[in-house]
Amino acid sequence: MSQSFRSAAVAVLSAGGLAALGCAATPLAPEAPPQVSPVTLSAGEQRVVDHVFVVTDASGTMYEAKSFPRAKALSQGFVDALPAPDARAASTTYNAGAIGFGGDDRVSLALQSFDRRALRGTVDQVHVMGRVDGRGGETPLHRVIGEIGSQLDGKTGRAAVVVFTDGEPDDSAAALDAATALASSYASGVCYHGVQVGDDPAGARFLQTLSEISSPCGSFRNASAVGTGTALAAFTKGVMVGDAPGGRSLPAVAANACTGVTLNGIEFSFDRAEIRPQSAPILDQAAGQLRACPDVNITIEGHTDQRGSADYNQSLSERRAGAVRDYLVRKGVESGRLQSVGKGESNPLDTSETEAGYQRNRRVELRPR
Repeated sequence: MSQSFRSAAVAVLSAGGLAALGCAATPLAPEAPPQVSPVTLSAGEQRVVDHVFVVTDASGTMYEAKSFPRAKALSQGFVDALPAPDARAASTTYNAGAIGFGGDDRVSLALQSFDRRALRGTVDQVHVMGRVDGRGGETPLHRVIGEIGSQLDGKTGRAAVVVFTDGEPDDSAAALDAATALASSYASGVCYHGVQVGDDPAGARFLQTLSEISSPCGSFRNASAVGTGTALAAFTKGVMVGDAPGGRSLPAVAANACTGVTLNGIEFSFDRAEIRPQSAPILDQAAGQLRACPDVNITIEGHTDQRGSADYNQSLSERRAGAVRDYLVRKGVESGRLQSVGKGESNPLDTSETEAGYQRNRRVELRPR
């Protein structure tokens, strides 16, 4: 049964009373979850997880950064994408639970036989919690991991812990210690999957380290890499599904798909090197992929159209590449991983002398190296 734990002070001082005092938090606008259907299994695949926990960070840092609505929406979409309970596996069904947390407060569903409606209903109820003013409390991830350990006590079968968070727990060392202790004590294996909602580099490093505790079955990626229904379904399948039989293969999700990234869609206005607003979401997604794949280095190629002198266009292409490089660095990608080069007008995508052709050629591409 879904349970909501709130501070006793809520009974004494209502939200209306707080508003009257002028100290109630402004609620964050909700975000619609990605549209996704339950993942299906292809020939040669099977479900390899017997227990899955959906953990949603609803603490104060998520409120302050306005990250909570995205975390909740992705949690909802993940539940929607989970495979049917009768999906091919060595066991007849699997268990699922959910924990939304902030401070001492919880909205939770104890681990039970997978019931999509009950699980989704619990995640739907998650709200910013931990303080009576609605601004959210602390981020005690170490205690949440301990609570998961208690629910797994006496059980067998591989477990997956999927955490939607900014990666900023109150005590990161305690959280990693708790995760290590659970992974060591639970004989069937625990896989930690971190989805960072936000772009703090320290948060990315924490979640990368968390995922490596369960290597090779853990994973880390930024929320921008799972923001569409297709991407979220692929992530969910990576968490839950592996190769059938001949052994209970671990889901191969530790290596993120960062190769072959080419951003042909980053275009520029005539004679300009400023990044246009419509290009920012594409670069944000690229930054998320790169933060999730710290071993991948990138060459940033700037290009121009055919108008203007060769020397001027060379300089302009270098400025465009530099602008993208600076943008990615601001988004948390280490500068040493990025090499920017200008190609001038030498590599056009479109040789037609039309405005549409010129626009296609005013671009920057990103290539792994």
